Amino acid sequence: MNRRLLLALGAFVIWTALTVIGGRLRAGGEAELVEGMIHGVNWVFPAAAAFLLAVVAWQRWDDLGLKTAPAAGSLRLLWLPALYIAAFLVLGAILGLPPLGVIAFVLINTFFVGLSEELMFRGVLLQALRHSLAIWPAILVTSLLFGAIHSLNVFTTGHLLPAVMQSGAALLSGLLFIAIRLRTGSLWPAMIIHGLWDFGTFTLGAAGGQMAGREAAPTGIQMLLPLLLVLPNALYALWLLRHVGRTHARPED
Repeated sequence: MNRRLLLALGAFVIWTALTVIGGRLRAGGEAELVEGMIHGVNWVFPAAAAFLLAVVAWQRWDDLGLKTAPAAGSLRLLWLPALYIAAFLVLGAILGLPPLGVIAFVLINTFFVGLSEELMFRGVLLQALRHSLAIWPAILVTSLLFGAIHSLNVFTTGHLLPAVMQSGAALLSGLLFIAIRLRTGSLWPAMIIHGLWDFGTFTLGAAGGQMAGREAAPTGIQMLLPLLLVLPNALYALWLLRHVGRTHARPED
């Protein structure tokens, strides 16, 4: 295991502790995830992003895609997640959008979620793994870790099975975010799509006055819906990545 991967894994452990413990402290105990999005700016997300940016600057990791513009014409590849996001927002409008102040907090918080999580997984971790592994193992390990980290939401919500289902959905979504990162050549499109995806889903969750505490815990088929919802994204990602073994060789140290 090379030094870069060791540092990236160390940053991952600290980032995870900051995100999970910080989220629990801010919530003051168990709370639904939407609560952390609608009641003011959640300091945990910008703090986690700032930590990673400090590590990146310290190590001078200039290959994460932060300083690279998307490849010409590559943004058209975002059509499928863009359709999803539009559908979330339209459905939210039909159900009844929450107040503008709530929408603003959701937008700010989900922006920082997209920034923090993409920087951690499709930035720091993926590039570190690519220096040690072939591209497909690096993709799979990154996606598995991205999925696994969402199971830790049980410490915030207190609901194990929904957290496990969310973990599986995040794994599938992670494949799409990696495909966007690799096909566009930049980390920014993945950050923006990730943030807008979360904005759409949390806005939809808060629509019609269905705030945390009024929602019943999902049961049965409801818990499978996130997996079914993101499955087309994962299949699209695999199609986008069909030639990645030839186009993305292991980078030189």
